[in-house]
Amino acid sequence: MPPGALSCPNCGRFTYADQLKEIAIRARQLTTMGQLTAARDLWRKALELLPSGTNEYQSVVREVAQIDARLNPQPKPDWRKRLGPFGVIVAFLAKFKGAIFLLAKFKMFFSLFAFFGVYWALFGWWFAVGLCGSIFIHEMGHYVAVRRFGYSAELPMFIPGFGAYVKWNGPGVDVGTRALISLAGPLFGFISGLMCYGIYLMTGQGVWLAVAHFAGWINLLNLIPVGIFDGGSAIHALGKQQRLALLVVSVALLFLLRDFLFLGVAAGAAWQMWRKEYPPEPRQRIGLFFIALVIANGFLSWFAMLPGLGR
Repeated sequence: MPPGALSCPNCGRFTYADQLKEIAIRARQLTTMGQLTAARDLWRKALELLPSGTNEYQSVVREVAQIDARLNPQPKPDWRKRLGPFGVIVAFLAKFKGAIFLLAKFKMFFSLFAFFGVYWALFGWWFAVGLCGSIFIHEMGHYVAVRRFGYSAELPMFIPGFGAYVKWNGPGVDVGTRALISLAGPLFGFISGLMCYGIYLMTGQGVWLAVAHFAGWINLLNLIPVGIFDGGSAIHALGKQQRLALLVVSVALLFLLRDFLFLGVAAGAAWQMWRKEYPPEPRQRIGLFFIALVIANGFLSWFAMLPGLGR
């Protein structure tokens, strides 16, 4: 090795490797014991035995800097004074960050309470309870389906005066899976309508019959196969025959039940047929499921409006 070399030019081994190991052990012991000045002196001695361009050298430099920072702590800047009124806001947020985190974590509940408040003011306590419960169950249908297929999802968020939605992530989801996730909402919503009708039968209170009608109506609306509606996602799994069947059934129900929402479902199915964007492998069972939900929610909405049921 050349005279004064700190490492072997061939293998890279440090000339004072054993001594450096002892220095490192002793310096850390002194740091643990609180003898920071002695520990810093040892690390500085190690710098003299290390090549300046190595990772080990930089690591020792950081050790020295950390000890210097502990021996000569710098006063923390008073950001409240520097930022003026904004500093007060920053200090408040820092102090109550736990409460803010709690608000973010339970944002679903706060949005639900706001949603509930709007309909309570408009239609009264019990209708607001039933309506919010029905929509919540509908959205939980989407949530449960998303989690069942192994994707991540957030709890429902409510928008007062409009509705609710479930945010979920599922890149590369095939049309069949997406259709089942979309149709899970109207399925759960239909069940919520049946539950409200059951409460009406037990209590005789017409408000629950009104909620049952609303549940059937809103879920039928969501089954219109266009745009952002649940039917708009589910229709992409249906082939030409399934879409034609949906069209025919919707027209028949339009004349039978006199509900113009069936016209929307029929028009949406006709438009999707005109576009001719069919999946490579149509899902016949999903088509039957789609049609069954249209029939079920349509009859629920119609039946709850019949005279003589306590309305």
